[in-house]
Amino acid sequence: MVSKINFYQEVEVLSGCNSKNKKYVGKKGGVMGVSEENGILYGYSVKLYDEEYLLSFDKDEIVATGRQLTQDDFY
Repeated sequence: MVSKINFYQEVEVLSGCNSKNKKYVGKKGGVMGVSEENGILYGYSVKLYDEEYLLSFDKDEIVATGRQLTQDDFY
C-alpha cells in the first residue's frame, strides 16, 4: 500500500516516471493537490520549484523527501 503524501510536503520526481514527465526527473517541489476517490489514491498536483504551473504526477512517479513545507512557501 502506498501511503498518501501530505499537502505542501516536498517531493522529488522519480526516474521511473511516464515518458511525458521524464524532463522533470530529479526535480523537487511541493504537493498542492491530491487525486483520490473512494479511498483510491491516483496521483498528485505538484508545483515544482522551477516551473510556473502545476503538473500532474501518478502516485508512483514521485517520492516524499521528508521535508514539510507550508502554504506560505508557495503563495
